[in-house]
Amino acid sequence: MQIDRGDANLEPSFQIAIYENLLDELGKIKRFKQVFRDGDRRAMNEANLLILKTTVEQYTPGSETRRAVTTVSGATKLSVRSQLCTRDGHIVLEHTVHGNVRFLGSNLRATHNLAHNVAKTINQASLPEPSLPVSAAVRSELDFVP
Repeated sequence: MQIDRGDANLEPSFQIAIYENLLDELGKIKRFKQVFRDGDRRAMNEANLLILKTTVEQYTPGSETRRAVTTVSGATKLSVRSQLCTRDGHIVLEHTVHGNVRFLGSNLRATHNLAHNVAKTINQASLPEPSLPVSAAVRSELDFVP
């Protein structure tokens, strides 16, 4: 499944990397009972399911070579709008989150940094208390379920 690339000219490898890194990072924060991939049928049975909708707002491709030669150019930058929603579409959290790689590292490192920042934002947010433990699922296109 893919992250919604919005109007950004995002490479398919970046879409996949954002999705996979979001799964990893949301699992690490231990805020949710479980993190599901999009299409996982087990998510349908979760009463307090939250869905993370992720839309790329800005993407600036960088250059690993330019970063290695100079510290003032070649940065890869990503910016996404993340919405954490209930099953019925009620938004409980909305933030624009950034990820980049400025100095050393591959261009795809920006997707890891972005996912880490999304998870950190969710972990630090004050979310409504569910009546039961919350599960998360990850959806593609517009949706990511935490």
